Amino acid sequence: MKKVMLQGGTMVVAALATTSVLLSQAALSAEPSYSVVSPLGEDTVKMIEMAPRLDTLSNKTVCMVSNNDFKTNITMPVIEKALKDAYPGIKVVPYTEFPTAFSGTRWEEVRGVYKTKGCQAVISGNGG
Repeated sequence: MKKVMLQGGTMVVAALATTSVLLSQAALSAEPSYSVVSPLGEDTVKMIEMAPRLDTLSNKTVCMVSNNDFKTNITMPVIEKALKDAYPGIKVVPYTEFPTAFSGTRWEEVRGVYKTKGCQAVISGNGG
C-alpha cells in the first residue's frame, strides 16, 4: 500500500492489480478484520547449525556424488568442467568413485569414503 499526501490530509491509495481500482481511507477502514490461525503447526525438527562454508573452491578437493537421476553421465562431467574453468587448482573427484547418494543408511561408512578421498566439499545429486 502506498500513502500519498494531499493538501487536505492523507489518502491511502491501494492499487488492485486485477482492476486498477483506487480506494479511499474510509473505504479501507470499513473492511472487516479477521483473526486466523496458521495451518503450519509447530516446528518438529531440531534445527542444527550448518557446517562452515568455504571461502573459495580454488585449490580445494571437491567430491561429486550422484543420485542417479537425470542423465548423471552427461550433467556431472559438465559441472566438473565448469568448476575447473572457474576455480584454479581445484581437484574434482568424480561421482564414479563414490557410492550413490542415499537417504541416510550406512552414513558412517560413506563418511569414511569422503575422508579417504580428501573431500573438502561435496556436490550431491544433480536434479530430478
